[in-house]
Amino acid sequence: MFERTHVAATLEKQFRRLSELLYDTRVDPKLADAAVTPLLAENVRFTDPWQTASGRKKYRIGIAGFHAMFRFHLDIAQLNVHIAEDNTTARVLVDGVMQLQPLGPWYTYPLRTILVYDLTLTDNGTADPTVHIVAHEEMWSLAEMIANVPLSGAFYTRVFRPAFSRGFLVASWMSAKARGMLPNQD
Repeated sequence: MFERTHVAATLEKQFRRLSELLYDTRVDPKLADAAVTPLLAENVRFTDPWQTASGRKKYRIGIAGFHAMFRFHLDIAQLNVHIAEDNTTARVLVDGVMQLQPLGPWYTYPLRTILVYDLTLTDNGTADPTVHIVAHEEMWSLAEMIANVPLSGAFYTRVFRPAFSRGFLVASWMSAKARGMLPNQD
């Protein structure tokens, strides 16, 4: 049986480094692939706001393509590891800002990103269990992405969002009024 505090600290270091490799396109994709492949479950599932795919082969192709198509790196703000009570699963959350560079170094915009790695842990009789990533989710806000696009982002931020907010507030007031649920305005 492994010691939870030790494993949590080990996973924290391991997944900080792994995220730095996967989310920095200045890194050779072969290095990122070599670091992550031994950790992938056969049916690993990747999800982001635009796509989902399952399988080790697709995941590895995605890493290579990710590094070939885009320019970015991840600035990690915080990382947390939670190991389930039964010691068979764990979850790693990484909170950071992806610094996207669609036009190279001339234009960078930040995109708040949360990564979730779901893991299985298998006790192998050593201090460190065997770790497999069964799911990797990348979460970021489409609204934030739109807000950071030149020109249309300004319209979205200064016109669309305030107008939508007012409309939603009016609709909320009308709905609450009709159902007798308006709060007292003391």
